[in-house]
Amino acid sequence: MKEKVKDYLSHNKSKDFNELLFSYIDKSGYKDSEIYKKVDIDRKLFSKIRCSNNYIPRKNVIIKLCLSLKLDKHDFNKLLNSAGYSLRESSEFDLVIAYCLDNNIYDINVINDYLYTYTNAVL
Repeated sequence: MKEKVKDYLSHNKSKDFNELLFSYIDKSGYKDSEIYKKVDIDRKLFSKIRCSNNYIPRKNVIIKLCLSLKLDKHDFNKLLNSAGYSLRESSEFDLVIAYCLDNNIYDINVINDYLYTYTNAVL
Protein backbone atom coordinates (compact mmCIF):
# COMPACT_ATOMS: atom_id res chain seq x y z
CA MET A 1 0.00 0.00 0.00
CA LYS A 2 2.82 2.42 0.86
CA GLU A 3 4.35 1.89 -2.59
CA LYS A 4 1.07 2.91 -4.23
CA VAL A 5 1.01 6.13 -2.23
CA LYS A 6 4.66 6.80 -3.02
CA ASP A 7 4.02 6.14 -6.72
CA TYR A 8 0.96 8.40 -6.68
CA LEU A 9 2.92 11.23 -5.08
CA SER A 10 5.77 10.97 -7.56
CA HIS A 11 3.41 11.05 -10.55
CA ASN A 12 1.05 13.77 -9.37
CA LYS A 13 3.16 16.29 -7.46
CA SER A 14 3.73 19.44 -9.46
CA LYS A 15 6.64 21.84 -9.13
CA ASP A 16 6.71 24.06 -6.11
CA PHE A 17 6.54 27.85 -6.43
CA ASN A 18 10.29 28.39 -6.50
CA GLU A 19 10.96 25.71 -9.13
CA LEU A 20 8.09 26.87 -11.31
CA LEU A 21 8.97 30.58 -11.13
CA PHE A 22 12.59 30.02 -12.10
CA SER A 23 11.64 27.63 -14.89
CA TYR A 24 9.45 30.42 -16.35
CA ILE A 25 12.27 32.94 -15.91
CA ASP A 26 14.72 30.59 -17.64
CA LYS A 27 12.26 30.08 -20.52
CA SER A 28 11.72 33.84 -20.86
CA GLY A 29 15.39 34.53 -21.53
CA TYR A 30 15.41 37.44 -19.07
CA LYS A 31 18.18 37.88 -16.55
CA ASP A 32 17.22 37.88 -12.88
CA SER A 33 18.15 41.57 -12.63
CA GLU A 34 15.78 42.43 -15.48
CA ILE A 35 12.93 40.66 -13.72
CA TYR A 36 13.35 42.22 -10.29
CA LYS A 37 13.73 45.67 -11.84
CA LYS A 38 10.55 45.19 -13.91
CA VAL A 39 8.70 44.01 -10.81
CA ASP A 40 10.17 46.85 -8.74
CA ILE A 41 11.44 44.70 -5.89
CA ASP A 42 14.90 44.95 -4.42
CA ARG A 43 17.70 42.51 -5.06
CA LYS A 44 17.58 41.21 -1.46
CA LEU A 45 13.94 40.14 -1.75
CA PHE A 46 14.58 38.52 -5.12
CA SER A 47 17.58 36.70 -3.67
CA LYS A 48 15.39 35.48 -0.81
CA ILE A 49 12.88 34.14 -3.34
CA ARG A 50 15.67 32.44 -5.31
CA CYS A 51 17.59 30.96 -2.39
CA SER A 52 14.86 30.02 0.07
CA ASN A 53 12.73 27.18 -1.29
CA ASN A 54 10.13 27.67 1.43
CA TYR A 55 9.71 31.43 1.02
CA ILE A 56 6.46 32.55 -0.59
CA PRO A 57 6.14 36.26 -1.38
CA ARG A 58 2.91 38.22 -1.06
CA LYS A 59 0.25 37.69 -3.72
CA ASN A 60 0.82 41.11 -5.30
CA VAL A 61 4.53 40.37 -5.77
CA ILE A 62 3.68 37.09 -7.50
CA ILE A 63 1.14 38.85 -9.72
CA LYS A 64 3.80 41.38 -10.74
CA LEU A 65 6.26 38.55 -11.43
CA CYS A 66 3.68 36.84 -13.65
CA LEU A 67 2.96 40.07 -15.52
CA SER A 68 6.64 40.85 -16.02
CA LEU A 69 7.07 37.39 -17.56
CA LYS A 70 3.95 37.93 -19.71
CA LEU A 71 2.55 34.57 -18.67
CA ASP A 72 -0.68 33.49 -20.31
CA LYS A 73 -3.68 32.94 -18.07
CA HIS A 74 -3.00 29.22 -17.63
CA ASP A 75 0.64 29.68 -16.59
CA PHE A 76 -0.28 32.74 -14.52
CA ASN A 77 -2.81 30.71 -12.53
CA LYS A 78 -0.43 27.76 -12.27
CA LEU A 79 2.28 29.92 -10.71
CA LEU A 80 -0.19 31.70 -8.43
CA ASN A 81 -1.68 28.36 -7.31
CA SER A 82 1.77 26.91 -6.64
CA ALA A 83 2.14 29.61 -3.97
CA GLY A 84 -1.27 28.88 -2.49
CA TYR A 85 -3.04 31.86 -4.07
CA SER A 86 -5.72 32.25 -6.71
CA LEU A 87 -7.66 34.92 -8.56
CA ARG A 88 -11.05 35.10 -6.87
CA GLU A 89 -14.16 35.92 -8.87
CA SER A 90 -15.59 37.65 -5.80
CA SER A 91 -12.77 40.21 -5.77
CA GLU A 92 -12.93 43.24 -8.07
CA PHE A 93 -9.16 43.59 -7.75
CA ASP A 94 -8.64 40.02 -8.97
CA LEU A 95 -11.23 40.47 -11.72
CA VAL A 96 -9.34 43.49 -13.07
CA ILE A 97 -6.19 41.35 -13.17
CA ALA A 98 -8.13 38.59 -14.98
CA TYR A 99 -9.51 41.15 -17.46
CA CYS A 100 -5.98 42.32 -18.24
CA LEU A 101 -4.80 38.74 -18.77
CA ASP A 102 -7.75 38.01 -21.06
CA ASN A 103 -6.89 41.10 -23.09
CA ASN A 104 -3.10 40.64 -23.14
CA ILE A 105 -2.45 43.76 -21.07
CA TYR A 106 0.85 43.30 -19.23
CA ASP A 107 1.99 46.88 -18.66
CA ILE A 108 1.94 47.31 -14.87
CA ASN A 109 1.31 51.05 -15.17
CA VAL A 110 -1.79 50.48 -17.30
CA ILE A 111 -2.97 47.74 -14.96
CA ASN A 112 -2.43 49.97 -11.94
CA ASP A 113 -4.52 52.68 -13.65
CA TYR A 114 -7.38 50.19 -14.09
CA LEU A 115 -6.98 48.92 -10.55
CA TYR A 116 -7.00 52.40 -9.05
CA THR A 117 -10.00 53.43 -11.14
CA TYR A 118 -12.10 50.40 -10.21
CA THR A 119 -10.77 49.31 -6.81
CA ASN A 120 -8.87 52.29 -5.41
CA ALA A 121 -5.80 50.03 -5.00
CA VAL A 122 -2.64 49.26 -6.98
CA LEU A 123 -0.17 46.42 -7.23
